Amino acid sequence: MEKVVWAGTHHTSFGAAAESLKVLAETPLSAKQVRRMTTSVGEDRVAERREQVAAFKNKTLRERTTAEPGVRPPEVGVLMLDNGTHQRRDHFGEPGKKTHWKQETGGLALSMTSEVHEHDPCPEFPDGLFASDVVAEIASLAHRRETPENRGDSTSEDESPLDPQGQAGFEWTPEVVSREVIASTEGVDVAGHLEWVAWAHGITAAKRQAFVADGASSIWAIQKRDFRRMTAIIDLMHALSYAYRAAAVLDEEGLYRRWARAIWQGRVGEVLAELTTHQERLGGPPPDASADDPRQRIGRAVTYDTNHQSRMNDPEYRRLGLPITSSLMESTIKQLSRRVKGTEKFWNKPTTDAILQLCADSLSDSEPLREFWNRWQQKITGTNRYRICA
Repeated sequence: MEKVVWAGTHHTSFGAAAESLKVLAETPLSAKQVRRMTTSVGEDRVAERREQVAAFKNKTLRERTTAEPGVRPPEVGVLMLDNGTHQRRDHFGEPGKKTHWKQETGGLALSMTSEVHEHDPCPEFPDGLFASDVVAEIASLAHRRETPENRGDSTSEDESPLDPQGQAGFEWTPEVVSREVIASTEGVDVAGHLEWVAWAHGITAAKRQAFVADGASSIWAIQKRDFRRMTAIIDLMHALSYAYRAAAVLDEEGLYRRWARAIWQGRVGEVLAELTTHQERLGGPPPDASADDPRQRIGRAVTYDTNHQSRMNDPEYRRLGLPITSSLMESTIKQLSRRVKGTEKFWNKPTTDAILQLCADSLSDSEPLREFWNRWQQKITGTNRYRICA
């Protein structure tokens, strides 16, 4: 059973999992059988996790904000969230449903280590970031209009975000000690799960805490509601992408370099003031403005910097040894999407949540599935289970 569930979770489809089981494990199962077994175990895991979160919610506020007995808080506790998309088929034909694209949310609970500096350890903008292809790539996606397919997403999960971790000149970045991954199709469900995981691993009891994400409003609503005590940090690469895209339509040599340096050094107000001046000169974008309209590009940059200026104090974040990019979260979303996203893949909600839970568990350093299997086997009675359909 463990091998079947592992294959159903890690392969790109249940058909591919069935083929691998037949060849490698000499277990002849159909794709439908693999799907049923994987989904059944995944649903049990989702139910168990919801019970654990509910028990955590019943704790007092003091208990929820202090480390669990026996858990040593990390030097730096970091939470990250991001959104991906997948296709759903359980609402076909329903009135008012114009799209089958739905959103899933992934989260990271990171235990990290870093040094606190007296001053900004890297005040000058790294030359390598000026020519970063990633900034241009994000910029090419950040202009997308909000549609049912990408609502809440500021970028595509198919990006390859720059990770300064370990690169020359970025020795000040915090190092990951351990990571826990969560995923669900319900934002509220994700928030409670993330809070419980963060508490269980001492992250919300760390002396230095950060919440890092891109510009999705749904994510920052969760941060404001549930993680106010954490330092809010907007992803640097997304901030640079808006400046990059706006500078590209203005006839001024070296403008992006100047703006990028200002953002890096925490002088976002200066960039915003210049953008506002250009917007007043050109006028606001009309409702039917294209994504490449200079007024639209500048208008979106003004909106982005206005909304997130309080989360763009990068010099202070570097001094405190906090991360300034959400690259770890972006790559995790890619790993989750590799299983559930595809033009030929259509899911129903229970199956999606079951698979996402198993995928997240398999990516977590604490290996929650290992203990789950022990508990699950103890519940086996040897009789068939029949699910009651209302």
